[in-house]
Amino acid sequence: MSKILPMAGGEDWMKQDYDIRVVLFDLGNVLVDLGSIAEMHTMLNTHGEESDVWRKWLRSPTVAAFDSGQISFDEFAERLPKEVGSHLSKEAFKASFKAWPKGLFEGALALVSAVKPEYHRAILSNTNAAHWERLMDEMGLAGHFHSYYASHLVGLVKPDRAIYDHVLDQLQIAPEQILFIDDNQLNIDTANELGMQAYRVKGIVEARTVLDEYGVLSS
Repeated sequence: MSKILPMAGGEDWMKQDYDIRVVLFDLGNVLVDLGSIAEMHTMLNTHGEESDVWRKWLRSPTVAAFDSGQISFDEFAERLPKEVGSHLSKEAFKASFKAWPKGLFEGALALVSAVKPEYHRAILSNTNAAHWERLMDEMGLAGHFHSYYASHLVGLVKPDRAIYDHVLDQLQIAPEQILFIDDNQLNIDTANELGMQAYRVKGIVEARTVLDEYGVLSS
């Protein structure tokens, strides 16, 4: 996690007034298991550290076009391999990409359900038409949140400020009233610049640690 949280109950913690009203979840690598970085290496024709690969992903114009709903899955599967110099066939790429989300991490739905009812639960995720039905129906995320801000549906992507502004406009609250967890530092940086309480986490254990510290979970 990129921020260091004070210990719950400590003097510094008690002096803070966070007035959180919204708990905002990213999906990939927070609630949803995306598997090993090897799969991204295959799709992006890359090597190296996970953070560098994710930076390349988020800065790809083809990824941004697909995740914002501007191009079809077929066009995405034709353009991205060419962009990164991959020799994967279109059909092989489509099969690999569609199967990329493995499923929910164990305890994911229990964590979401543990958020106290007075908080507005929402999703803010860079996702796409190839994954959305699997996430909502096959993995059972539909019905567990009050609001769903999926990049391909709103036409905007993280880490661009516009998608955060869209969320704030839709919810009509101050950024300081949002507790946001995401697995990517670029996305966290934008949220923090806007004033959100934003933390980089990976998986259920780290996510629960942040939510526990803010007191938004039922005991």
